[in-house]
Amino acid sequence: MSEQRYLVTARKYRPQRFDELVAQEHVTETIRNAIRLDRLAHAYLFSGPRGVGKTTAARILAKAINCTSSPEERDGQAEPCRACEHCRTFEEGRSLNVIEIDAASNNRVDDIRDLRETVRIPPQGARRKVYIVDEVHMLSTAAFNALLKTLEEPPPHVLFIFATTEPHKVLPTILSRCQRFDFRRIAVPEIVARLSDICKEENIRADEASLLLIARKGDGALRDALSVFDQAVSLCGSDIAYADLVKALGVVDIDRYFEVTDRIAARDMGGMLQLIENAIRAGHDLQEFLAGLTEHLRNLLVARTMENTELIEAAEATRKRYAEAVAPFSEMDLLRLLTLAANAESTLKNSIQPRLKVETILLNMAMITLGADLREALAKIDRLDAAEPYRRPPGNADARSPASQRSPEKTASTARKIPTSPPPEKQNTPAPRDAGPHTPPGDPEPKAAPKAPPIRKDEHLSESAPAEPPSPAAAPAEVPAPVQQPDASPSIADTLFGKPLIPRDSTPNEETLSAAGVADLVAEVDTAVLETVETDTSGIPDEKANPIATIWNDLLEHVKKDKIQIWSMLHRAQPEGYDNGMIHIAVPDDFHRRVLTVRADYITGQLKSLTNVPIRAMKYVVREDMNTPGTDGASETADDFDPYEYMERKRKENPVVREIFDQFGGEPVW
Repeated sequence: MSEQRYLVTARKYRPQRFDELVAQEHVTETIRNAIRLDRLAHAYLFSGPRGVGKTTAARILAKAINCTSSPEERDGQAEPCRACEHCRTFEEGRSLNVIEIDAASNNRVDDIRDLRETVRIPPQGARRKVYIVDEVHMLSTAAFNALLKTLEEPPPHVLFIFATTEPHKVLPTILSRCQRFDFRRIAVPEIVARLSDICKEENIRADEASLLLIARKGDGALRDALSVFDQAVSLCGSDIAYADLVKALGVVDIDRYFEVTDRIAARDMGGMLQLIENAIRAGHDLQEFLAGLTEHLRNLLVARTMENTELIEAAEATRKRYAEAVAPFSEMDLLRLLTLAANAESTLKNSIQPRLKVETILLNMAMITLGADLREALAKIDRLDAAEPYRRPPGNADARSPASQRSPEKTASTARKIPTSPPPEKQNTPAPRDAGPHTPPGDPEPKAAPKAPPIRKDEHLSESAPAEPPSPAAAPAEVPAPVQQPDASPSIADTLFGKPLIPRDSTPNEETLSAAGVADLVAEVDTAVLETVETDTSGIPDEKANPIATIWNDLLEHVKKDKIQIWSMLHRAQPEGYDNGMIHIAVPDDFHRRVLTVRADYITGQLKSLTNVPIRAMKYVVREDMNTPGTDGASETADDFDPYEYMERKRKENPVVREIFDQFGGEPVW
């Protein structure tokens, strides 16, 4: 009986043709063309990671060169036939024309000298004599220098093939004399496809999850994956199960990583400590645990950012699980978690207490607040501020604005009365007979007024004239001319209440006003109201009056208290005009224009809260003559703005921002 020797899968299924090499088409296609066109070089350098087919490709090339079959009988006119005498003797290891040298053990100058002597001997019954030097980077510098002359001008019957995993260690003088081919790492799907073919040849059943696990353990090297495959077959036999394979290989189960992210989302610190304890009891290496966690977080980030999960190297069921598990996390959350895991993985090797290091990292992950984006929160606050009219806080009313000094006494059923005050000499005037018990002396109770034209909501006129005429100070303020006064700022009341019903210069003297004069005054007031309603129904003031200029200082006051960074831009701008809802504002440079354009919604909302003038849009015009700094602090730029101080102030003043910091534990970041 002949004894049948067992061969490992990596040797039994070693490629014997160029088309059997996995994921190296860029190399095999070039070599086959060189053979078909008879344009072979005298030296080749194959570089790349371990287990990707460098030495195998060198052997196939040596066999194809010496194949004696005619090109028409060979596939693609380049593949070895594997039937001729030279092909059979090479596959059986009996060929004298292919010499393999291990440079790791033959790296001295004397070894290269022996090689130079054997190079002169022609091949025995073959076309070429092929020298395959594996791990060529292990040669000493002296050995490299001894090989230079032979490598540059070898005999015509000699072909050198060098293989290395570290081409950067090869001397440049050697590299310049070779044609270099870089072999690629083999992707997981391609390794899985090769393993599936081998399983069919060996009648072995294996599910997709098991093959993916074996391929990932290979880390881009098919030879390493085949070694893991042999180990799996030795454990499970002809039926490879994922659960048994995880235990045999000591791999951390994917369920444990999903449990980690679930506890992060729930901020379960106690459960996280228990999870680490269970992993250590199961015998998992902490370095491998962190490496798997990093890949798990990367897969979650892919599921969050990509429309599909094709970049996740996992089974289809696992991909769907990633797509569902990513819901509680945002892209920023996953990026922060991935950064923590990657930093911990790099520092764990030098840690004296690796378990404490892993526990600290995972607890920090559990403490990270999820879903809080400070920029989005501030944007929402800005939108709320723009949508709701600005309200002055108590005690901060502007002394220049008469509207801020008005009493808020107003109900839905009664309108506000025009306040009147009797002259000093008539303070003791008795109350009229029809006055109520709570009517103060000198302030008669107004009678019900007949139906009259619409009147502004902040004003009310009684039918009967009062005993004394209203004082000029109680009348609404007159709209000033657009001429800027050097010693006074325009008041907000000038645009809130429109034109005054009683001009200041035509107010009668209250001491000489008779009863008939009072009746005439009431009639004049009614006429003024009618004219106002008829001529100003649209609410649009005269375009030449530039109503925005009259409230510009009030706008600056409001913005400075609320948003200092916008104020730093606005205080150097000037309103140029108003045209059918379009506000023209002059700015000193393009930087101010871009910043204010972004904040246009907020500025428009503030203007609408200060005036009843319709505002449709804002247009910013750059005026270079405005770049001259003023004397009132106008030379200050946006660079003087401190965002951290501003955020701390908003944190104290604004309840929404304070709640964000309290609930999510955020820190100011600009």
